Amino acid sequence: MTSARMAMGIAALLLTAALWGSNHVVLRSAHELMPLPAMAFWRWALALVILTPLAWPLIRRYREPLLDRRRDVALAGAIGVGLFSFLLLGGVYQSLALEVGMINATTPAWVALLAWSTGQNPTGWKGWAGLGLAFLGTVVILAKGSLAVLGALDIRLGNLWSLLAAMVFAWFSIRIKVLSKEIGALTLTVATAWAGLVAVMLPVYVLWLATGGAVLVYEAHDLRYAFSAVAYAGLGPALIGNVCYLFGVAVLGPQRAAAFIYLAPVFSAVLSVVWLGEVLQGFHFIGFVLIVSGLVMVNIDQRRSSMPPQQRGRRATAGTPRKTTDGGGLAS
Repeated sequence: MTSARMAMGIAALLLTAALWGSNHVVLRSAHELMPLPAMAFWRWALALVILTPLAWPLIRRYREPLLDRRRDVALAGAIGVGLFSFLLLGGVYQSLALEVGMINATTPAWVALLAWSTGQNPTGWKGWAGLGLAFLGTVVILAKGSLAVLGALDIRLGNLWSLLAAMVFAWFSIRIKVLSKEIGALTLTVATAWAGLVAVMLPVYVLWLATGGAVLVYEAHDLRYAFSAVAYAGLGPALIGNVCYLFGVAVLGPQRAAAFIYLAPVFSAVLSVVWLGEVLQGFHFIGFVLIVSGLVMVNIDQRRSSMPPQQRGRRATAGTPRKTTDGGGLAS
């Protein structure tokens, strides 16, 4: 791999983190202007209108496995894209963008927990300790750093939606991992997005309109900003973000690419403070540090559990050079 290609992969993943982190901020900025069903539908409709022609050659290549697994793809899209979109938007519409970004960052921990519960991946003590830290960090944010808040259940409803969104996306990630053995990543992205749009977002949007809901905005003078928000959310995080992430995974591998996503809540927090004027408090910092520390421990445990048994017990001896893996020169 050339240094130029590696640099492009790193740049693509940094852009992905920035786009995904900014997604919560842009959606939050429009929550008083646009009804949730309209935002959910139009941002994905716009992204798919552009993304589908670009991915069409790959969709044709994977036509047979797509048809064979159409029920699995439809279910994954309905839950992992459709339901997830409403939970994510429910979070940013009813909570602070910086808190939503931090809670959504716990997704890898839920992936590890679900994988363990289905017997797909053993979890060692570091993994369990990491899950505990990530959960503790989430509780700190949910409770706003106060036991009194937790005891009185005075928790922002949006944060609960965000927690459910992280769990749903964790389930979706595991399903995608299974389906990607037969179908390419970009093809799966488009197919599941269409399933989510048609099966969930479109019916909810039609029902919203049928009950007298606004088509796009509550007030006509907000139309320009609404168009801008939909365009950014659809073309930025949904379209460019996914394409850049797939490119980064292809260049650096999924293990190293996933580490860059830890930066998404950092971008979200900075933009929330600068653009929305949200206040970053001490409990946000404590919760974020706990979550990231937990995710790092889970990541280390997963990498170790994926090694052959003889490699897990191997220890470098004095005077003996340590062997490295093929995927980026990390010491095994």
